[in-house]
Amino acid sequence: MNQKSTQSQNQTQNDDKNGSQSQNQAQEQGQTKSTTTETTNTNVKNAPQKNAKKPQSFDELQTGKGQYRPVAQTVGNWLDNINIDALSHLNEQAENIFYRKGVTFTVYSDAKNIERMIPFDIIPRIIAASEWQLIEKGCKQRITALNAFLHDIYHEQAIMKAGIVPASYVYASGCYEPWMMGIELDKPIYSHISGIDLIRDETGRFCVLEDNLRTPSGVSYMLESRNISETLLSDMFTHTPILGISDYPKRLKKCLSSSTSKYDPQIVILTPGRFNSAYYEHAFLAHEMNVPLVHGYDLVVEDSKVYMQGIRGKVQVDVIYRRIDDPYIDPLAFESNSILGVSGLMSAYRAGKVVIVNAPGTGVADDKSLYPFVPDMIKFYLDEDPILPNIETYQCRKPDELSYVLDNLDKLVVKETQGSGGYGMLIGPTSTKQEISDYRKRLLDNPAGFIAQPTISLSTNPTAVADGIAPRHIDLRPFILSHGDGSVDIVPGGLTRVAMVEGSLVVNSSQGGGIKDTWVIDDSNLDSVNSNNTLPASAKTSSHNHSSLENGAADHANYYDRVQPIEAGYEHLGDAPMILLLSTASHLIWLGRYSERLYYYDSIMKQLIKGDLKKSQVQHLINHLGFEADANESLKVMKAQMMTDLEQKIIPNVVQSIETNVQEAKGVIGKDTAELYNLIKRLSSAGTYRAATLQLYACNAAMKQEHATVTCFWQLGRHFEQLERAVLLNEDSMAASLEFKHWINELPENTRWRELTRLTNQMIRSKRFSDFKLISQEFNIILRQGV
Repeated sequence: MNQKSTQSQNQTQNDDKNGSQSQNQAQEQGQTKSTTTETTNTNVKNAPQKNAKKPQSFDELQTGKGQYRPVAQTVGNWLDNINIDALSHLNEQAENIFYRKGVTFTVYSDAKNIERMIPFDIIPRIIAASEWQLIEKGCKQRITALNAFLHDIYHEQAIMKAGIVPASYVYASGCYEPWMMGIELDKPIYSHISGIDLIRDETGRFCVLEDNLRTPSGVSYMLESRNISETLLSDMFTHTPILGISDYPKRLKKCLSSSTSKYDPQIVILTPGRFNSAYYEHAFLAHEMNVPLVHGYDLVVEDSKVYMQGIRGKVQVDVIYRRIDDPYIDPLAFESNSILGVSGLMSAYRAGKVVIVNAPGTGVADDKSLYPFVPDMIKFYLDEDPILPNIETYQCRKPDELSYVLDNLDKLVVKETQGSGGYGMLIGPTSTKQEISDYRKRLLDNPAGFIAQPTISLSTNPTAVADGIAPRHIDLRPFILSHGDGSVDIVPGGLTRVAMVEGSLVVNSSQGGGIKDTWVIDDSNLDSVNSNNTLPASAKTSSHNHSSLENGAADHANYYDRVQPIEAGYEHLGDAPMILLLSTASHLIWLGRYSERLYYYDSIMKQLIKGDLKKSQVQHLINHLGFEADANESLKVMKAQMMTDLEQKIIPNVVQSIETNVQEAKGVIGKDTAELYNLIKRLSSAGTYRAATLQLYACNAAMKQEHATVTCFWQLGRHFEQLERAVLLNEDSMAASLEFKHWINELPENTRWRELTRLTNQMIRSKRFSDFKLISQEFNIILRQGV
């Protein structure tokens, strides 16, 4: 590397159930099951000594002698020949791509950072395919045992009766759901989508830090990181045998379909909304899988069946990939004040009329107090020794282990058993005496709510920083798909999270951590891979490169296609109607209205600046459009007041409303269109509202090329806005009425929609404001109550 990189010996911890926690130093689990007493004695006896020398972190790219590992030689040669300015420029380009696409992560603890850009580092993390095989086998083994455990605790409870996992631990878990007892699932899989957080200890051994089986997130960031590598490092990427991950959405959809016996099931993704930290991912996966993105208010339960409310009527839902935690999915079964879920959903689930992925109650298996028993679960259910070891863990609910933890808080990492996202942790070596003292009180108040682990020096990867290249600690989250037939599928890669602060061990996105692309490289022919920093000509026609070419061809084949959620159950996809939810249709209408409103306000500003408006015209606008200006003032004062109102309040609010409705409609508009709208937000945030308005022309051109149904509702909004303005300003409304009528006639053939045609004709004949209000009221009723 051009810049000297010093090996960092820091210690960290991370993650989040929507990210996990990461540390290092793993303890190999015994090959046989141990009793509670044995575990306690072993933990205490093998505890690190106070004066033990801090171990060196494992370097992912280099050996201890400073040489690049064979599988990383190509990346190493690239780093040796690139200057820091070029590297920084690549990271800036990556940041711009993320910004343009709207790849964000909500930080709940920061009110000013609702949508934070995820830090990305262009230097990839390298894993040899031969090493990946061990990770893959270990993850498959672990998730198979955990799914068996989940089925067992809600049925026979054999592992509890055998005394291997204490029943009190299971029942005390906040994620245990009595509702699930005795439910016979069509396919007995509980965690279909899982994320297992791995770290590499000082010896380079992969160990399991924790399991994420509820609603693991991050796969969209994995896929977007790969897209950036393919774009910005295309030469190196093309000539390196990197295993592909781009087919993950297809694998995910196949996994979701396998969760039911129904042929071609109707799948939806249930999101808590755009303020959720992983909303970008929800919309991303819905778009990639061509399935609807729904909110709780889009679904209704009737006769123990779940339906979504579309513009053509109700459509039955067979599989719900929920990204909402258990307490909020059904207010009749769990939290009664939840507004995110669906009333009666659990009754439909118990009746076998719908599949919920992941199943309610799955979180028991990733409760940190049950993490120490996973090796025993593997032995009990599979009669196998664990392939991936756990990290040594102290259970604070046990008096002797609690005593040890209290005596060594300055050396340990302590976590809440139900914690996630890196919140509520204590990292002893980096904490102040006051923080340790405060945490001690929390521990003593509720020992059962905490576990502790040794502070492990996570492996490091070279990372571009302000003054060069330096090591930063990382972890890895592979994504595991468990199919209904019992098979397990893993894409060759995962989300590598990186602690961007020197010395930090916290890699959670919610705590300021960043991400890297993870390259699993075929190392079966290393000589040819490393020769001349590229592959030999004979290898360039390998299956890897054929695959890249085929994927590229497929992307270009869909260049003009607008992929939309469609109704399942049709033999030919071309016959399947698009599913447009009533709520999304409403957002499209308002997107059209606010777009038209921005145009109009921009035109007023131009006329005010040029002096094209007379005093009577300015007074007319103030009196009928609600400007905060005094119509009795002089023309000069009125114009100044209107300009201030437009610049400081009206236009910023309109731009924000456009952004809000774009976010809500992300599931049905194309990714390119969404990127164009993101630029409006970027321009307006810089105060260049004129440029934002000009950008809107490009957005409108894109919206006209969207699916005809999407375009129809957006156009309805535009022309409804024009019609309302004409009515309010007492202008000739005939042209606007006829345009509006044209788009009303494009609505689905449905009796309720046709009522709008009658009301529009009535308004055209009467030209009365009261008839215009009737149209507005009917529109709102249909969008609220259904068709």
